Amino acid sequence: MTEYDAIIIGGGPAGTSTAISLAGRGVRVLLLEEKRMPRPKLCGEFITPESFPTLERLGVMSAMMAAGAQRLTQLSLVVASGKRVRTPVAAMSDVADWAMSLSRARFDQVLFERARAIGADCREGFAVKQCLIEAGRARGVEALSLADGQMVRYHAPLIIDASGRNSRLMVNREERQAGPRGSRLYGLKAHLANIEGINEQIELYFFPQGYGGLSLIENQLVNLCFIASERTFRAAGGDPTTIVEQTVMRNALARERLRGAEVVGKWHSVGPLAFGHRRLSQSGVLAIGDASGMIDPFTGTGIQIALRTGELAAQAILDVMSDSAAVQGASLFDRALAYYSGAYAREFGDRMKVAGWLRRVALSPAIAGPFASLMAFSPSLTRRVLRATRSSGVTRVSNSQA
Repeated sequence: MTEYDAIIIGGGPAGTSTAISLAGRGVRVLLLEEKRMPRPKLCGEFITPESFPTLERLGVMSAMMAAGAQRLTQLSLVVASGKRVRTPVAAMSDVADWAMSLSRARFDQVLFERARAIGADCREGFAVKQCLIEAGRARGVEALSLADGQMVRYHAPLIIDASGRNSRLMVNREERQAGPRGSRLYGLKAHLANIEGINEQIELYFFPQGYGGLSLIENQLVNLCFIASERTFRAAGGDPTTIVEQTVMRNALARERLRGAEVVGKWHSVGPLAFGHRRLSQSGVLAIGDASGMIDPFTGTGIQIALRTGELAAQAILDVMSDSAAVQGASLFDRALAYYSGAYAREFGDRMKVAGWLRRVALSPAIAGPFASLMAFSPSLTRRVLRATRSSGVTRVSNSQA
């Protein structure tokens, strides 16, 4: 039986970031992904400049551009009347003067293939059902092979949960409920053709029931992704076209953009959504990415946080493994968790608080309209608010460097 140093559950940005970082340093890594790559994900598909240093360290930046990633240099915030404020990406970031947009199917596949190429044992079509617990700590996982229906077991002293917002290992039933019925939030996404005017920008629309955005991705398609209340979804009978008409189309500019749009592929929905910080560990399992908490889509930093939590967890593990006094027994996990928790709090603590405040504003009918209008009239306020949800202090990358 093959033994591993670490098992990672989930092949998204968080899981692959950890796998690449560990495998590249000689750690024996098993990465289990339930779906087959490439697979779509509901996502705004906006990659902030703050993601670029991590993508460079992981060795995938050029591959992302080759996969069709689009450069975005402008962000437009649009109130329901259609009035908007344009903010250059350069004014919001200390890293680069452009952002990136790429479908999650391609983005995740590039990372997954990189993890495999660098030496991680990457297996698709394995659904992790539970952890194998010894003395109160996870020491392996039991997974269902979807190809043949067989249950298999894998063992490792470190289990890392990157399985997302509905993690079976980190999220309890109450957390999955995400609030009282009717008021909960749901997301909807599709790729669209025949949309004009969306070039090197992302447009973020506010409407009475929520908010969402449009951005150009590969193959001249445009990604539409938005969130609205459960009540709105129910009133539309779950029909995507009706939901869009009753939400996004109530924004004047969005209505103009979407006139004549054609859906390419399928609609994807998700919910109920629960935002904010969660626990970083449970029963000896380390949580990264959305399993450790979801930041509000308004910030556009979800992918960056997933990548960074993966890096931070990997660095914590590598630091502890290099300390021979900490390698024996449970101290390996305990010390890695302590390092990771400290780094997580320093990098994401304030950002999560700001995002929580923005979420309450954006989803309050009495406040969202006036606040969005204020931001539309004050570009400097817009820049300050958005910068507060991002990391700082890293080397700036010019537009010509990538």
